[in-house]
Amino acid sequence: MVKSKKSKKKNGKLTVIAGPMFAGKTTKLLTLFRVLSELGFSVLCFKSEATSNGGMGHTRSHDERPLPVIYIDQKKPERILQYVAHDGIQKVIVDAIHFFPKKEFVAVVKLLLKDGIDVYVNGLIFDYRKTEYGATRTLMGMADELIEQYSICVKCGAKAPHTERVAGGTEQSIGTTGKVKAVYIPVCASCHEVYRG
Repeated sequence: MVKSKKSKKKNGKLTVIAGPMFAGKTTKLLTLFRVLSELGFSVLCFKSEATSNGGMGHTRSHDERPLPVIYIDQKKPERILQYVAHDGIQKVIVDAIHFFPKKEFVAVVKLLLKDGIDVYVNGLIFDYRKTEYGATRTLMGMADELIEQYSICVKCGAKAPHTERVAGGTEQSIGTTGKVKAVYIPVCASCHEVYRG
């Protein structure tokens, strides 16, 4: 009589899409969401928000294509686990991971992967000062698949791995800065200048 071996649960796979603003990172997630959904996978999408009690909405790529998301308070990434606790979730997509605290978000990703859930994330590697931003760099080192995307430098036309702030406040957060909307452009390392306000 042959004893059947208990099958060990496979870890999920991590895909990281990294690059500056205007590089098509959210558009890539939109495509992944559409393809995975059409193939019949159970997919949940999340995005950080400065203050959120959760709730459905849409994030948009720079070309205005919508991605349905559940908003998560950027200080509480562990809330993602509450949504994913329901049986049957196979894929998790997270947009703009750089807003989440690094240590806490990496812990969430590790738990999802351990539970056999495939995780797809995108994020900026650097803020407008060319300083490492959020968990993106750490997750790049853990990734099963790494997709680095670039834009085109608006100053010289070279490959643009950086985001330059040209208007707004001087705090790190990229996006809306208080009541003033920050403005950004993609630039290469040579053309990059740090916004001083």
